[in-house]
Amino acid sequence: MYQVGDQNIPLCLDCYLKFSQIQQQQVENNERMMNYASDEMAAVVGLPPIGPRFPPRPRPVFAAGVKLNNISVNNSVVGTINTGSIGTVDQSISALLQTGESGLAEAVKVLSEAILQSGDLSRNQKNELVESLSVVAKEASAPRESRRNTMALSLLEKAIQVTKGASDVAEICQKWWPVLVSAFSATGV
Repeated sequence: MYQVGDQNIPLCLDCYLKFSQIQQQQVENNERMMNYASDEMAAVVGLPPIGPRFPPRPRPVFAAGVKLNNISVNNSVVGTINTGSIGTVDQSISALLQTGESGLAEAVKVLSEAILQSGDLSRNQKNELVESLSVVAKEASAPRESRRNTMALSLLEKAIQVTKGASDVAEICQKWWPVLVSAFSATGV
């Protein structure tokens, strides 16, 4: 169950997914309207459009009802993953990219794809790792001062231990887990 809004309304996984998709669509619509308003103002004044614009959104990939913009998931993996968690990971990657944390976004993306494609990890291990990565990615996308560092570091420590037994992702994990750990350490990134 997920709790949403000021009243902490409980939603099941499916309803939360739909709620998240509606929110994302509203954000995308607002971005397009802001771009349009900026262009309209420039046209009225007679100047070329100036200032930053919201970039166009990438075409989404649908995986078992989840819209993924950042993570590549092949069809053989779709039925074995918790789509709510992978959807949260994907949304967190978008949030990290929007806040300029491209290194963290890349780490989350590469690790999640490697975990999902691993042949050495069991289905339960993959789901556990994706769920942990979901929480860590969500925390990483929060402002640095409001991140729950102790919780994230605890989840990362456990994830590192689980992936040590998977030789097919060992090299990727050795490179990218430390990037995430540094985001929650006292010294920062």
